[in-house]
Amino acid sequence: MTSRFAAALAVILSGSVAGQQPAPVAVASPEVRPAVEEIELSGSFTARRSAQLSPRLSGLVETIGVDAGDSVATGDVIVRLDDRLAELELAQAEAAVEQSRAAFDESVRLRDEAERLVEDRFFPDTEVRARRSAVQVAEAALDVARAERDTMAERVARHRIVAPFDGIIARRLTEAGEWVETGTPVVELVAVDDLWLDVQAPQRLWPRLGQKTGARVIVDALDGQTFTGEVAARVPVSDPSARTFLLRLVLPEIDSDITPGMSARTVISLQTDADALLVPRDALIRYPDGTITLYTVDESVSPPVARQREVRVGRVDGNRAVIESGLSPNEVVIVRGNEVLAEGQAVRVTGGGS
Repeated sequence: MTSRFAAALAVILSGSVAGQQPAPVAVASPEVRPAVEEIELSGSFTARRSAQLSPRLSGLVETIGVDAGDSVATGDVIVRLDDRLAELELAQAEAAVEQSRAAFDESVRLRDEAERLVEDRFFPDTEVRARRSAVQVAEAALDVARAERDTMAERVARHRIVAPFDGIIARRLTEAGEWVETGTPVVELVAVDDLWLDVQAPQRLWPRLGQKTGARVIVDALDGQTFTGEVAARVPVSDPSARTFLLRLVLPEIDSDITPGMSARTVISLQTDADALLVPRDALIRYPDGTITLYTVDESVSPPVARQREVRVGRVDGNRAVIESGLSPNEVVIVRGNEVLAEGQAVRVTGGGS
């Protein structure tokens, strides 16, 4: 009984469609050309330079002149350790240098005096050689004293932690009066004006992405403002669980409101080598079960009628979709008025679509 009802319903519907006035539709012809695949990926801005600064020797924090959010320039002193003992050692080393220099000068004077007297046979040759050796010994002692002074000066300098680059203090990790060991982080410094965008790209894109690949970067936090991005690097270490690799992009012109950690979407356009069959996306009708169809115009009858075709759709090229199967290049597709059409319904072409 059910099958007889379905057959009767089909007859009624076909008769109803046949009795309708031709539906006005707009049509478009498929294009055959290399397609541009647009791939959207999500990522985050990261600072090219970020460092946790730590002392090069242990000591007591005497002063810390910055807090989170402060801007610093290269060479600015961020933290000072108590360097009183190191200063005293440096003063002692400088005094030792002066002492060694005086001894060296005296040995040079005695050598020169001996060389003048030996010409008149008033001084033995052995004494002259001894005084020449004394000069060499005094010179070596002076070099040692200078090296010790320079070591003490470097030790004093290492009581100061300076900014290695321009940036913003992200975190302050110590306070005055604390004892810090060598390598203990005291502040975190981030260069906020030198950023790149890190995204995870699927591994199938590895051979297709190069230095000249262009991208549009959309920053949602800035009301969807769009920037031009360039591929800076492909990091050839993939994530085996996600089958992705790291893609780094730079923005030649970046907004000062973009900060590290801010998210962004990037749309990468990739040109394909092979020709593809493209139709306007408006021609596609999608169903909840995943089926995709479109309507073509059958002009072999009068008036022309709509023919529904199930198609397989590949990637999307802007406002056009790549048809992988189910359509031939010489068929005209309906792009407007197709939402309410039925198979075999008469149509009237009123114009073309894009």
